[in-house]
Amino acid sequence: MIGGAAALAILLIVSVVVALLESEETFAADTPEGTVQTFIRAIQEDDFQAGYTLLSAELKETCTVEQLFGSRFGFDDRFRDGRITHEYTTTIDNTTVVAVRVAEFRNEGPFVTSESAHVRNYTLRQEDGNWRFSDFPWPLIHCSPVKVPSSSEVIEPTDVTTPQPEK
Repeated sequence: MIGGAAALAILLIVSVVVALLESEETFAADTPEGTVQTFIRAIQEDDFQAGYTLLSAELKETCTVEQLFGSRFGFDDRFRDGRITHEYTTTIDNTTVVAVRVAEFRNEGPFVTSESAHVRNYTLRQEDGNWRFSDFPWPLIHCSPVKVPSSSEVIEPTDVTTPQPEK
């Protein structure tokens, strides 16, 4: 019984290692797939400014780079302990959708490993001849609704007198 469990655990570990060692497919940078790949690499390398430049002008209007990447909720683990592969690309009207499969592997002890996989869709549109994300790309899901002022102007509070009720 123990020998079978050990063999199964070794087989699982070997399959994870083989999956992680497969060579990465490289896409041309001027394609929707290449834009997604560039974004994921930028996040992996903590180059948030490079990732931010791939957002559409509309998304940049609603969100600063600081707001978007200010609270990094586990990016490192998602990319370090996983594999992302291209599933398909499709175009609907003027929007292109690039679907990727995200497989995350977790090792929680000598005989405890798990894998989960899901598909994520990235939506892109051409903007000034370049592919840009038209929705916040995974693993980002939203941005704070209030844009931080870019000026360093300090706004002083003003005194407001409240009228007193008549007696």
